[in-house]
Amino acid sequence: MTLLADNKKINLLRDFLGISHWQSLVAILIFFTIIIALSITIKKTRLKFPYRIFIGMGLGLIFGLTIQGITGFNPNNITNPLLSGGETQNPHYIEWAGETARWVELIKNIFITGITMLTVPIVFLAIARITAKKLASTNQLMKVSITGIVILLVNVAIAFCIAFGLGMAFKIGQNFHLSESGTYTRDSVKGIPALIAGYIPSSFIGVFTQFLIIPVIILGFLVGYAIKKLTKRNEQRMDKTRSVLETMWKIITSILTMFVKIMPFAVMSMLASAIMNYPIGALADIGIIIGVAYLALVITFAWHLLSLFIFGVNPWRWLKKAQRPIISGFTTQSSSATLPIALDTLKNNLKIKEEAADTVMPLSTTIGLSGCAGVQAGIILSFLYFSVIKQGDFPDWTIALLFINGLIVTLIASLGIAGVPGTASVVTAGVLGGLGFGAFYASVYGIIGALDGLFDMGRTAVNISGGLQATAIASRNNDMIEDEKLKLKNYLFKPLHILNKKIGAKIAVRKAKENEINNLKKAYEAKIAALKKARDNKIQAINDSDQNITPNPNIDIDIANVKTDYQEQVKTLKLEMKAKIKAIKEQKNNNQNSNEH
Repeated sequence: MTLLADNKKINLLRDFLGISHWQSLVAILIFFTIIIALSITIKKTRLKFPYRIFIGMGLGLIFGLTIQGITGFNPNNITNPLLSGGETQNPHYIEWAGETARWVELIKNIFITGITMLTVPIVFLAIARITAKKLASTNQLMKVSITGIVILLVNVAIAFCIAFGLGMAFKIGQNFHLSESGTYTRDSVKGIPALIAGYIPSSFIGVFTQFLIIPVIILGFLVGYAIKKLTKRNEQRMDKTRSVLETMWKIITSILTMFVKIMPFAVMSMLASAIMNYPIGALADIGIIIGVAYLALVITFAWHLLSLFIFGVNPWRWLKKAQRPIISGFTTQSSSATLPIALDTLKNNLKIKEEAADTVMPLSTTIGLSGCAGVQAGIILSFLYFSVIKQGDFPDWTIALLFINGLIVTLIASLGIAGVPGTASVVTAGVLGGLGFGAFYASVYGIIGALDGLFDMGRTAVNISGGLQATAIASRNNDMIEDEKLKLKNYLFKPLHILNKKIGAKIAVRKAKENEINNLKKAYEAKIAALKKARDNKIQAINDSDQNITPNPNIDIDIANVKTDYQEQVKTLKLEMKAKIKAIKEQKNNNQNSNEH
């Protein structure tokens, strides 16, 4: 039974309202009734935020599985009227299920669109504010950023090793027989020069509309640095500019809070739509691949916790505080969309200084994605080995060669992956193309991508976990964590941390001495300039007196005496300056033996 639905004609209920079957009407009413009931329950019971999220996830999972169960767990997509490619009609499409899915996705779309809207201004303002601060150290920001990037790349390498090893152990792909098919374009893979050039903003305004995080970071740094430099000449104006940045930051974070409040309902919408939109029945064919992939994700997440412990961060307290953005990543399937929530968690829950949070975490949405780069590539290449290389004529490709080359290509590819839904196709194309197997792209991704939506949920959660872990470790190593309970007193790499502090202290003392010497030189240059001006004034006065009626017969002697006095005074000042500079250089560093906190 349909509600005035006619597939051959334009129908107001079907094409505008999106409800043309009684089944979709009932399902949609049930879904929104559950949301209203959950909202009332939250207001009455004042549930803690994590519990709200878990309840939303559970309700979404039950709703999605119920719809799939009613439709018979079809191994094909039932909610999209067109097959992938967008031209051929989907013979398995169930109209009422598709209508239900589109209404269920409504809250998800509102949430993701809202968070996405805030991501670029939050990153720009965060970087600009930090860099523009009068006391902000550019060198410290660079040190934290480099440390964070190194940790992120190590995460990718370890995630790749885990996924590749598990894939080889379980022999995923051995029951598949793939051949060259489809098309592959080299445009999907950029060389390093093009990658670096692409990071530079090509338009001051356009960078805010392209949703590319690294160009936004660079622009924010340039603006902040310019404000800091101009402070020397226009302090009052630049202070007003800083005040404007702070006001805009408060406005943006206030808007973020509004969207975060609807997150439990958005999570329910996301999980329900994910279950409905993907062919759960296909698990019977490729379940082993997804199972191994999720096992790799779990072990990678365990590595994040272990590395926190090794580098002096309490992993259990970190996990308790960091669960909100990790769950958000799992449900949104977008590292970039989760970024605002992650930044808020780092600064307000984990008590990490904003200088570290606002530099490392934004980088982690593009560089060093543990799940989307490391685990994805490891699964792809182990699948390729058993489904293509082992069954074909590829005698030169040993497991060791595939592993080494694959790791190198994966690390390079991980330097520029957009943290948005659907990156699996980009990673797959990049890795296969980089190893010379681009012709197998369509065949490999046709299988791996069948349940990519479900796989992407776990990948994104691990991406966010890696970003939070890298920020925490980089902050611990640079003493930028304010929560004492988050810092372990004894840990494996404590000697390295102490050594880093000693080196940092020596560098700080050296720079302080350099600044003191430069200021001293400027002071003495000013004194010498004053003496020179006094000398010139005296010489001018002597010359003027010679123009009187009675000439001065000793004018040359007087001028010579003035110059001699000036030279003696300058010589004395220079000797005095050299003595003070020597004393500064010989000062002992009293901070080298400071105690470890």
